[in-house]
Amino acid sequence: MPKSDPGRFSKVFDILEQNQAKDFVKRIMEPERSPSILNEDNSVSTHRMATAEADGVHYVYPTILRDEQGILRQRDGSDAFKAAIESGEAIGFKTAKEADWFERNWKVVWGHPPRKKE
Repeated sequence: MPKSDPGRFSKVFDILEQNQAKDFVKRIMEPERSPSILNEDNSVSTHRMATAEADGVHYVYPTILRDEQGILRQRDGSDAFKAAIESGEAIGFKTAKEADWFERNWKVVWGHPPRKKE
């Protein structure tokens, strides 16, 4: 657990634990056992996250999703959101602030600092 902010770690971990059946959450919780995609710069990614709102629910969802063959693929924009919602690979929040917070902080489970707001 990161010593700098155990409260942040606990909050993120609780949200992940509540959503542990989702494929992308399993990949977050066990990155060493998860597949990855090769990026253009030859680095690898197992996750990328985004936020969106639909019908008053604010979602955090992965933009790297499995295709029909189970292979991870980067998806963009509304295609990623639609695929995440249809497959159940999104986490709903009551407010945009909560969704934004989670999207910037989920990597604390890996010991990374929160992503700065752009």
